[in-house]
Amino acid sequence: MTRASDSCRVIETPALHLEFSLVPWDTEILGAPVGQITEIACTEQQSGAVDFGRFEHWRDELGVRLVSCRLMHDRLNESMLLEGRGFCFIEMVHRPQLTAVREAMFPEDTLEISPATDNDLATIEEIAGSAFKTDRFHLDPRLDRDFADRRYRSWVRTSLQHPTQRLLKISNAGSIVAFFVVERFADGRCYWHLTAVAPAMQRKGLGKRIWRAMIMHHRREGVDRIETTISAHNVAAVNLYAGLGYRFQPPAMTFHWSRA
Repeated sequence: MTRASDSCRVIETPALHLEFSLVPWDTEILGAPVGQITEIACTEQQSGAVDFGRFEHWRDELGVRLVSCRLMHDRLNESMLLEGRGFCFIEMVHRPQLTAVREAMFPEDTLEISPATDNDLATIEEIAGSAFKTDRFHLDPRLDRDFADRRYRSWVRTSLQHPTQRLLKISNAGSIVAFFVVERFADGRCYWHLTAVAPAMQRKGLGKRIWRAMIMHHRREGVDRIETTISAHNVAAVNLYAGLGYRFQPPAMTFHWSRA
């Protein structure tokens, strides 16, 4: 059985549960349809692969250029199905979590953290378009690097007017050196969607200061817990979070299918 809504389709068979949709924002940036698989569960490989053909028909009928899927690290049955249908493993992602935000005691810093404004967008977009190198879009050799850069530029631009996310700028002596796209939740969580330090300011010991300052900023706001997601390819970030007392939730795997 295949069900469809305006934004999501579902394939439900004895061997396969699959939920998938187009990704409008990435479609606009790439200039070709981009899809995502948001849920997948396979109980039997052979029948599941046959049922997966319904998704492939949808994909090919629309001329989808790129499909992404993220699975928890232990979903090997599903990962083997994806790899058997042309998907490639791109990265493992870690999910750092800091649960003791209210107990954090880092030294006060002269860095300034404040909401970004329209006047800051050009500077922040420049950082977003040049700071990322270890994300899945830059690492996949089948994708144009320019698409990845434009994607992050667009992300910070739209976050400024987002109904629930906030774009924060971090300034040092009046100059913007980093930005964070964050989202607060009613249960006391704060999620860091996107974080970056200006390339010219990297490897100068500023990263730890910025991350400490952000933790203290959230502490003053009454945040209980900070969560985020980082690529395992970004070893510097992994070490940074570990050194700041974050604990890591079970990792996840990212897969891409790309049309030649």
